[in-house]
Amino acid sequence: MHPIYRLLHPHFRYTMEINARARQVLINVGGIIESCFWPGKYSLELSSDVYDKLWRFDREGLPADLISRGLAVEDETAEHGLRLTIPDYPFANDGLMLWDALKEWVTDM
Repeated sequence: MHPIYRLLHPHFRYTMEINARARQVLINVGGIIESCFWPGKYSLELSSDVYDKLWRFDREGLPADLISRGLAVEDETAEHGLRLTIPDYPFANDGLMLWDALKEWVTDM
């Protein structure tokens, strides 16, 4: 079994199932979200409109997230191409190692 599969499998094991169930029960027309939140049937339309204006896929990766939160600055000479503003930040240190490993594996394919 590939090491990346072993690493990611517990985190993504039920992702497709939970997403399918959410579409069937939570966010469908007349679903739980529409019936529980004001303004009813317009709640998903309004949240989708806001989401469309604010969310960008290219800003969701770990390096971009760290930079946008002021936790890192771009530095080509530093490891991972970033210099952390908090050098001993375990989430960033461990996350960037995983990010680089996945990036290397994907680009080698």
